[in-house]
Amino acid sequence: MSPRTTPAQFEPFETLLRNIHDQRITSWAEIELDFLDATSAFDTLYATGKKDKGWYQAKARYFNDVLVALISSAVDQPVRARSKKRSILFEKIDIDLCYPEIGDPVVCGEAKQLGAPPHPGNNLTGRPANQDIHKRVREVALTSMDIKAAHTGPRQIESFGHWVSTATPAYISFWALRADTPQDLDSCRSILYSLRNYCNQVGAFVYEPTTGATDYTVKHFRELSMDTALNEFVQRSVSAASR
Repeated sequence: MSPRTTPAQFEPFETLLRNIHDQRITSWAEIELDFLDATSAFDTLYATGKKDKGWYQAKARYFNDVLVALISSAVDQPVRARSKKRSILFEKIDIDLCYPEIGDPVVCGEAKQLGAPPHPGNNLTGRPANQDIHKRVREVALTSMDIKAAHTGPRQIESFGHWVSTATPAYISFWALRADTPQDLDSCRSILYSLRNYCNQVGAFVYEPTTGATDYTVKHFRELSMDTALNEFVQRSVSAASR
């Protein structure tokens, strides 16, 4: 899949997308530090007031595009980004990631980016990820249930957990979180762990400031492994392609 461009191009992310495509990279671990460096540089421009909130929102699109590029490299087939699929609650619902590219989905995903560094427009304070996570988690849980209900025929439900794990399409959520404080990190980690009750898999790229507001280090949690979540998406896509 060719790298996508966004209205607010940012070369470190664009370079990363090109590298994933050209080198056929399939692992989050392989690009994690490059993604962290690009995130730090992106946040620095925002924190110094050189870019506005509208520009900053492009970071979420880059996160989504990186996921699409990694999965496409692994599956060796196109993965749809930002499409609309049949819904029970609505006629159509927005889906960030979808395989196959055309037709009824076998596996879908959603990418969320939360947290922001200090900014002149926010009294030079950071925006904790947990300030928005409750709303975003509700959106993901509802979307997972809605799209499964729309594409899975009537069946006897032994338990809600069994239905979530077996209903089609599989639904996987991916998160990029800037944890502003240790308390912010602990809160988000707990909430995302609980979200696994509504999704087939949850992966999170969590980073926190160290010596400066935009100098970051990654925090790893086995239960929220990005590569585990990506592999789940890939395996379900490959299995569907081989039928």
